[in-house]
Amino acid sequence: MDGWMLLLLLAWVGATFGPIFWAWKENALVSLGLVLGLLFGYIVQLIWLLSGNIIIIDMLWMRPNNLFDLNIFTLFTSGFLHSTPMHVLSNIVIIALVGIPLEQRMGRARWLVIYVIGLLGGSLCWSIANLGTNTPALGASGAAFGILGAYLAGWPKDEVYFPLIIIRPWPVSLIALIYFGLEIVRTYQTLGLSQPSHVGHLAHLGGFAFAYACLNTVAKNGPVPPGETSEKFGPLKDLPSEHPFENVAHIMEKLYEEGDQKETRQAWMEELTEQTTCPVCQGPLIVKNYRVRCQTSTSHLHWP
Repeated sequence: MDGWMLLLLLAWVGATFGPIFWAWKENALVSLGLVLGLLFGYIVQLIWLLSGNIIIIDMLWMRPNNLFDLNIFTLFTSGFLHSTPMHVLSNIVIIALVGIPLEQRMGRARWLVIYVIGLLGGSLCWSIANLGTNTPALGASGAAFGILGAYLAGWPKDEVYFPLIIIRPWPVSLIALIYFGLEIVRTYQTLGLSQPSHVGHLAHLGGFAFAYACLNTVAKNGPVPPGETSEKFGPLKDLPSEHPFENVAHIMEKLYEEGDQKETRQAWMEELTEQTTCPVCQGPLIVKNYRVRCQTSTSHLHWP
């Protein structure tokens, strides 16, 4: 590998994974960082293609025939490459609209684990089904379908904004089952009816199934237990007489200004819990169902 190719490879690594590490460091949504990483990474891919460096893509995408010839890492790296703008955008839609609320349910670390499970599960299923072939595969579709499968397993009654005919809140169960059902039909058309397809439908089904099966284990002891319905999302009420928020007035101001949206309320409340402790026992505070609570006892603090 010459110096120019190495520079392009490092540019892709930075563009793809830099936003994820930044989101983690800044306590932001990792799912949002991943969306940015997929977009920026694809832009670097276009530079590869324009400069004629297709060999870099060949190093990172997955070929079942070469999978175990020191190329096992491509099970992972192939999930961050895409073939066309529509390919990357279709995955980003799911990761952004479904993945962000799922992360708020699970927490950042657990969400990352389930994302990787979906990614690797999809890659494994597609590779096993195509052993002996040299056809390359790439894309985050297995991970995106894993998000759908995980959400269906944990909180099927949640509603998220999604473009099914029109953009409006739809039940997660409806979105996930429509996508899963369509992939079963398309897989049958490809394998059963021998209709040609350049889409890895088995990767989609594999990512969905692996994440669905693992959700309860991964989400155990998370912010919102699987199957638990959120408490009603109501207005922010007056602070209790004994509270620890006197020295974080700037955060409280932001919380009152922007707390009418679930995503921003969650973010500012998490910031509160990092800067303060329980006024009764001096123990850590947590955010659960958009409320700040004492981790030891809700009788100490439970607001609003």
